[in-house]
Amino acid sequence: MKDYATISLADARRDYLASCTTAMPIAGLLSWSVLAIAAGLLGDRLPSFAPFAAAAAPVPIALLIDKARGQLHVWGEGRGNPIGQLFMRFITVVALIIPFVIIAVQAAQELDLLILGLAILAGLVWVPHGWGADDPAGFTHFVLRALLCYAAYLLVPDPARGAAVAAAAALTYVYAIIAMKKPASARQSRPAG
Repeated sequence: MKDYATISLADARRDYLASCTTAMPIAGLLSWSVLAIAAGLLGDRLPSFAPFAAAAAPVPIALLIDKARGQLHVWGEGRGNPIGQLFMRFITVVALIIPFVIIAVQAAQELDLLILGLAILAGLVWVPHGWGADDPAGFTHFVLRALLCYAAYLLVPDPARGAAVAAAAALTYVYAIIAMKKPASARQSRPAG
């Protein structure tokens, strides 16, 4: 295992990016698209657990994608990297904010607010990922996602509002898939040594 106490931030970032996978934005696109379709079809009958499932599903879906690609080993690379550890801690921070969204939804009695809150909070993890990978696409993804989700919530009429918010979140993954630095670029830019 690499001694991260002695390497530069640039090298730690390169290692972090090299241990990432492109399966996450693909899985996010699938997950939030399914929620958008389900919300469009079911409307107020959408089970309240569905937005939670959409927010949580990208990780297991990404694992399945990488297993099918034969890249499951990538998930174990970079263990001990402080940037990866910071990213995981940030996921914990986001998880601790989710009860606030639940309380707000219970007070407002509006399921669309749950979809909005989870879509924005789930997008927030792209900020530390982008910083860790030294990739501005992570922050841009989050800002774009927040703006599109807020716009969908505020501008789309009630029967389609939840579906529009989920679709906005799904759409931002298209940007991420295209714009984010690919793990292969980190492997190619490693200094010889």
